[in-house]
Amino acid sequence: MMNFSLIFPASVHFGYNSLEKLSSVELKGNKCLIVSGKNSMKSSGHIDRVISILKKRKIETVCFNEVEPEVSVDTVNNAVYVAKKNNAEIIIGLGGGSAIDCAKAVAGIAAQKDINDARDYIDGKEQIKDEPLFFIAIPSTAGTGSEVTKNAVLFYPEKNNKLSLRSEKLVPKIVILDPDLTLTMSKEITAYSGMDALSHAVESFFSKGANYYTKNLSTMAINLIFEHLPVAYNDGKNKEARYFMLFASFVAGLSFANAGLGAVHGIGHTVGAVCKIPHGLVNAVLLPYVLIFNTKFCSEKLKELEEETFKDFIKKLLQLNKKLKIPEKLSDVYHDIKNKLENILSNISFSGSMAYNPVKITIKEVEYILKESI
Repeated sequence: MMNFSLIFPASVHFGYNSLEKLSSVELKGNKCLIVSGKNSMKSSGHIDRVISILKKRKIETVCFNEVEPEVSVDTVNNAVYVAKKNNAEIIIGLGGGSAIDCAKAVAGIAAQKDINDARDYIDGKEQIKDEPLFFIAIPSTAGTGSEVTKNAVLFYPEKNNKLSLRSEKLVPKIVILDPDLTLTMSKEITAYSGMDALSHAVESFFSKGANYYTKNLSTMAINLIFEHLPVAYNDGKNKEARYFMLFASFVAGLSFANAGLGAVHGIGHTVGAVCKIPHGLVNAVLLPYVLIFNTKFCSEKLKELEEETFKDFIKKLLQLNKKLKIPEKLSDVYHDIKNKLENILSNISFSGSMAYNPVKITIKEVEYILKESI
């Protein structure tokens, strides 16, 4: 028997048109900063819709729409400045994982009295001591699971790596999951974010931190993604597929938030940072290779997933990648990756995700996995 603790957002609203819940949920404050990416939330009309709902509640809004695909600590610091300048009391993260991670970090840092640099919190010099600003997460992609986690993954340029700012206080107060916001995702983003969700589900299932609760969540997410991701990819307007992909992403997020991940993310964050490859794409390519490295442990555990054999599961993963036009090798994604290998290896972190890998892993094993995947 095992003991375990669980982390949840305070309030979750799921389903089509659930964005309208913003008109009735209890909020703390009357000044709101909306954090988003540079284009899609504006062009899709989602930001205007959020502003309109808040305006009816007499809540003032300011927009920070400078979040890049792999949000950096400097962008977070700029957003913290905007939040403080406008006396924001509510922070809304609207968009993909980077927008939500940025908003999450802003909600935490802007509430602290003196230290406004995200670097200090990532380095461990400072902690989120004071209660964060009231934080609402509204994802527009089905993949990152950031809406249910306690960490914000940020690009740290001086270290040429993606590192996490962590605190249980950063878990959102309200999560709104409206599949309608995902209907405008491109095929590419659908594929990459969907495979990110699958990597969350698979890694958290095999993680050292897995428990009865998280394994059930992982299994549910894995089955839903295999069924609905190809449909969502081929028909982006399919409401049922979008509905179940957003739900699967959420469920996979709950699983890894409470179980941890593994070497796919431990290696993938660094590869993505050094080579500027989208996170979900890196994970999709690495996942089969890491599972093969973890073969003995994974083969035994696959019985719980009701898969016939380990080879069948790997074959199923590779077939899904092929359907999504995701290549088998990292060199097909980034042609010069062999020349970046030393840089990648020198920046690998063995804390965080890597610590939860079911098989102990050293820098030699990381090099082996990378060479196999290149």
